[in-house]
Amino acid sequence: MKPVATYGSGLLVLAGLLALASVNTITMILAVVLAVGLTMLVALGTERLGTLAMIAAMVFAPLNDVRPAEAVNFVTFSDLFFAAGFGLLVPTMLMRKSRVPTGFAVAGSLILVLTVIASLLNEAPLMSLNYGFRLVAAVVVLPFLFLWWRPSIKLIDGLAWSFVAGQVISLVGGMVVGANPNGRYMGLTTHTNFFALGALMSFAMLIHLYSRYETTGMRLLVWAAGGAVIASAILSGSRASLLGMVMLAVLYPLVERSVLSAYLVVSAAILGLASLNWLISIAGESSALARLKGDSTASYSDQARERAFTTGVQEFLAKPLQGNGFDITALDAHNVYLQVAVGIGIFGAVAFVMVLWNLVVPLFRPGPLRRLGYVPLAYAAVAVITNSLWDRFVWAGLALAALAAVYSDDDVPADPSPVPADPSPVPADPSPVSGDPSSRRSATNLTAWEQSFTAGKHRAPTHTPEIM
Repeated sequence: MKPVATYGSGLLVLAGLLALASVNTITMILAVVLAVGLTMLVALGTERLGTLAMIAAMVFAPLNDVRPAEAVNFVTFSDLFFAAGFGLLVPTMLMRKSRVPTGFAVAGSLILVLTVIASLLNEAPLMSLNYGFRLVAAVVVLPFLFLWWRPSIKLIDGLAWSFVAGQVISLVGGMVVGANPNGRYMGLTTHTNFFALGALMSFAMLIHLYSRYETTGMRLLVWAAGGAVIASAILSGSRASLLGMVMLAVLYPLVERSVLSAYLVVSAAILGLASLNWLISIAGESSALARLKGDSTASYSDQARERAFTTGVQEFLAKPLQGNGFDITALDAHNVYLQVAVGIGIFGAVAFVMVLWNLVVPLFRPGPLRRLGYVPLAYAAVAVITNSLWDRFVWAGLALAALAAVYSDDDVPADPSPVPADPSPVPADPSPVSGDPSSRRSATNLTAWEQSFTAGKHRAPTHTPEIM
């Protein structure tokens, strides 16, 4: 009876897909996608397929201009894969106990509550809730789901590589498409600054990945990927992201207490300054290097940021406690901290800083993933001059970095190293063994206890060896 029900269900699904495919071209594509998805679900199971969806989500995170349809241009492929991935991973997540840092839980809850309050007090509450829940989804929900899922350390490395691969794909796509009329590249994103921020997130992830490998081949691969993401930042023309990379390079020797790293950073700085004009001639006059030296476009951007900051401060002072809620101008301040303060008030801004602090602080604690803390550190630094508040290409990386707080060195399986046996033989008792069995057993017990301590054990043996 069971096989009949299975085959019957399969035939019904097939008939439904055929009917869907016969409507029009869009439904035909949808039917093909569903058929492939169902086949993979049967073949791989929910956990493996969900993991593949999460890998795809990380690849598409830096590619925010690659979208399923123009009609819903606020939804990216990364969003769809995240939704599908977490949906498939629900059975796995239900079997695991969530390990959410207390500070993050408190700050996230505060952001959620203040977003709802500010939106309900707004003149257009539905619009405010629409934008406000984008903030909650990125800053609170996505990191929480990663913490609940808690993938293995090797899979976390794979997810970081997936994000970096997406950034490299964006660079290649941008080179194929070409530069904007102003000479700046934006890859497969919707803005040059987004292209650069993806590069900055990738650069920080590569610091973590470099520490995870000791083989020359893998470290050369990290260096090659690093060259690609640095090129992305330069070609984008974004000064903020390039300065963020410089900041990480300067901080790395201090945080890691590495003399060799300090030497390499100083050498690279001297070489870069000596060849700056040559590098600008290669990268172009609209590159980040040229704009750091100052040009008309850089001056215009600085003036626009100053005006936006002034307007944002005025809006914040109008309602400093409850906030103004969110609308289409929610990102106009070009300062993430000010944007949060304008939207949900001063307490919301403090909660936002608490979230970032909880993501950064593992960098200064021991743990196998602590160097993922460079990712939120980079974002926290450039957030003062960017408006990327709830973009997935930022918070996908920060959500991955949140896992550093729940993994310690004890979670890494140590290499089994057998305790060497004591090479010195135990001297035999020169006295003849008497016929008293108690004296024979006492001598044997003493020898076994000494042997256990010599072998590094701290408890008496649970049995007495036989006397031969």
